[in-house]
Amino acid sequence: MKRERIGGICCLKRMDTALKKGVVWEILMKNASFLRKYLYFCISFSNYLIQIIMTSIFILQLICCTITGMLGLHIAVASLQVRWKERRYETSRWLLCGSMVIFCIHYFLQMTQRFRAQGADVGAVINIMFYTPAIFAITLSIINMESTRNVMRRYCLRSAAAYALIVAIFIFGVFSNKSLHLGDLLYVMLALFVVSMAYFIYASYTEVLKRNKKLQEESAGDLLPHVRYARASLMMVCVSAAFLPIAILFNTLLLLVGPLMLFVLIFFVYSFISLGYYITPGDNMQEEQEDLEEQEKSDASTDQSAYGDQQDAGADGQADLNFFSQKRMKEIGTALEKWCDDRMYKDCNVTIYSLAANLGCKKNELTEYFNLSQHTNFRTWLSDIRFNEAVRMMKERPDFSNDAISTECGFSSHTQIYRIFKQKTGLSPNQWREQMT
Repeated sequence: MKRERIGGICCLKRMDTALKKGVVWEILMKNASFLRKYLYFCISFSNYLIQIIMTSIFILQLICCTITGMLGLHIAVASLQVRWKERRYETSRWLLCGSMVIFCIHYFLQMTQRFRAQGADVGAVINIMFYTPAIFAITLSIINMESTRNVMRRYCLRSAAAYALIVAIFIFGVFSNKSLHLGDLLYVMLALFVVSMAYFIYASYTEVLKRNKKLQEESAGDLLPHVRYARASLMMVCVSAAFLPIAILFNTLLLLVGPLMLFVLIFFVYSFISLGYYITPGDNMQEEQEDLEEQEKSDASTDQSAYGDQQDAGADGQADLNFFSQKRMKEIGTALEKWCDDRMYKDCNVTIYSLAANLGCKKNELTEYFNLSQHTNFRTWLSDIRFNEAVRMMKERPDFSNDAISTECGFSSHTQIYRIFKQKTGLSPNQWREQMT
């Protein structure tokens, strides 16, 4: 009986073990089937997302190709609509047009050859090869408008050297890897691209600031609205360009940054075209000013040598030099008084260069006169004259509007007369009128 009981118990245990194993196996099989379905779903969903992303990128490339082509055409055709042509602006115009053509060719090749579909690294390589010269041309168009010939030549040499190095690495990588998958060389190209972009942003921003400072010293006018819009669009281009090196490495990020950059590019181009509608031959006198500055430097060196000779000659020569300086300052002061009596300050485009030419003196002489005799600079001196004239007109002609007085006194805009009154009186023109009445 005991043996039968023991045998029965063992049989029951074996049956129970077998049953448990069967249940476990069944559970495992069910879970394995679920895992296979889950993995299949994930792969299918990933492929679906990739297809959506690539389709979206293709659509973005098509839009960018179309819009950049239209922008290039618009820039080219806009040259037929200006009142007159300024040489520097026209040079910058065709540089900007060339950059739009490069962008258009790049997006067309991206669409037709499907570089992005071959891999984000391949797309990034092609982006670097085309974005660098395009942004180089845009920056050159800005520097050409804002800076001197020497600065522009220096910028061209540095940018050309950087791009030549990028092209050399690209060619070496293609021959080494037998494909556009450059491997680690991509990051070398990306590093050079980042350095180039940083230099482009620094160069354009620095030259614009220098130009603004120079204009403030040499003119008494305010920045016109179209100029302010152009400067604002340039700042937007610089900010968006800072994100470009990162965006080109990731397809999803490119979908976010790409439309933003396209919008900024459109705004920049139309601001540039608007600038061309209002620009006059006297608005950009860089070359003439450069020639005058070089001539004045040469004259200054000549005067310095003459001054040295007079020092060697003795005290009599020094006395004659002082006498001549005082006499010259008196002549300039008399000419300035006549200039003010003729109300020449009504010209809102007057600069220290045009004033010096009108008075028959040099720019350095006029600057020295303001420093020594008036203890001020050209901008402050002319603003004071216009402010005093505006005050007189407001007292004598209270029926005149602020815009009319601004025009009659030579202010470049109503915002400038507002700012001058705030500086001088702490009140706006309307508040000052009310206080006087």
